[in-house]
Amino acid sequence: MDRRSFFKTSGRKKSSFRVQGGIDPYGGAWTRDEVSHLLKRALFGARETDIQSFVSMGPEAAIDALFQPQPLPASPLREYGMVGVEGFMYDDLGVAVGQPWGDDLNTASDPQARPAINSARNGSLIKWMMGLMLHQNATIHEKMVLFMHHHFSVQMGEVDNATMCYRHHMLLRQHAVGNIRELTRLVSKDPAMLRHLNGYLNSKKAPDENFARELQELMTVGKGTDSLYTENDVIAAAKVLTGWRIDDATKLARFEASEHDMSTKQFSGFYKGVSISAGDGDTELAALINMIFGVKETARFICRKLYRWFVYHRIEAEVETAVIQPLADLLIAEDYELEPVLKVLLRSDHFYETARRASYIKNPYDFIVGTLREFNVSFPAMADYSVSYNYFDALAKQGNRMLMGLFQPPDVSGWPAYYQEPMFYEMWVNSNSLPRRADFVNGVVADGVVDVRAYANESGSQPDARTLVETMAGRLLQYPLSATSIDYIVNRFCPSGMPNDAQLKDIFTFIMNLPEYHLC
Repeated sequence: MDRRSFFKTSGRKKSSFRVQGGIDPYGGAWTRDEVSHLLKRALFGARETDIQSFVSMGPEAAIDALFQPQPLPASPLREYGMVGVEGFMYDDLGVAVGQPWGDDLNTASDPQARPAINSARNGSLIKWMMGLMLHQNATIHEKMVLFMHHHFSVQMGEVDNATMCYRHHMLLRQHAVGNIRELTRLVSKDPAMLRHLNGYLNSKKAPDENFARELQELMTVGKGTDSLYTENDVIAAAKVLTGWRIDDATKLARFEASEHDMSTKQFSGFYKGVSISAGDGDTELAALINMIFGVKETARFICRKLYRWFVYHRIEAEVETAVIQPLADLLIAEDYELEPVLKVLLRSDHFYETARRASYIKNPYDFIVGTLREFNVSFPAMADYSVSYNYFDALAKQGNRMLMGLFQPPDVSGWPAYYQEPMFYEMWVNSNSLPRRADFVNGVVADGVVDVRAYANESGSQPDARTLVETMAGRLLQYPLSATSIDYIVNRFCPSGMPNDAQLKDIFTFIMNLPEYHLC
């Protein structure tokens, strides 16, 4: 299908994307429109109670509230029973049903059963992450965890160890709004990343350049015109990273000095001619990360990725100058702490410009989780594993069918919608994924999963059908419908007056299948 024509909103003029105010603090009106824009970008969906609460706070306090510290969640639970292998059934002897398995190493069962148990745990890990998104508090944390999952992409199928995937996820979660330099250092020796990009095979006799290349190209310096590192820099970085292994017994990283290249590693002028002398694994790794983060292009690259995640995919020259560059300067000044930079971005005049609103095609979890949360759907408790994990599984499979499988980004670059020119966000909708979105909306309305009457009543009594439709469309859509569109909906679905329950479902189904519903 033609994605561009699908998202071409009738009557909407093409924006020049002028930058008004850059990262200066926003000083305009603070209404539900501004708050809805903020929350739909920083959370998965914007509940009415959250909108009202954040409006009352004012912009300064509202942004601070998004960064309230969040406790680390309990480990995923064993929600599976016996596993079958070639006609035989085996039990997971390491963990009882209903108990957390996150740090169990899957060694207590028959070796023949371990791959099947690992697969079952992988499944519960996906369901667990889905549940955490559904049960999110009104903070930016879950959105940043997903960002880090994209930025430090590892694939469950490549890692092939549920405990290592769980520990990798918890590492990202712990540092999601913290220090990106420190997180990069820790990820560089994280067992899941070592497995995913062959770091555990990197040795002095056969340096493996895979992670050294992706570390620079995809996680720090990037591929821009000012990313002038050399092939010799990749080779030198690979030598720095030799010797890291995964302990078979603990599945933790260990450094094997006998496999480490003890030569002096010389880097190019792009890295200011730094040389890293022979040392132990941690010392050389820290020196490498400090060198990479000592290059200003690293800060710019990270800020561009954050901008594309929260604001818009296109970064024109004016945006680079007025937004990216000062954010990068701030990131450096703040010693690579993410929270101050994110606060400035989300408080900025630029973020609230009209051109930035309804310019972002919802990713599958903005669409799925956002819809359910905005309609105040009650989710089963995480601890009620016999019910909740089946529920989470169904939604995670929906997200996978809409092109965003948890723990399985397409490759080490993450999800193409955030980097692949020129399509970017438009890649979320195609002839396969768009019908999946329609099926989801049609199903949750028709089956009563979302209570459309309760949602309508949240806004108080409406004097007539037209006002009701206007109010509902205004809440559901970030881009307003024209008077002609409102008239069409009223005349088609409730020409005789206020809609009954069946008509109201038809109205919501129609609005939520409009192109505008895919925008936030």
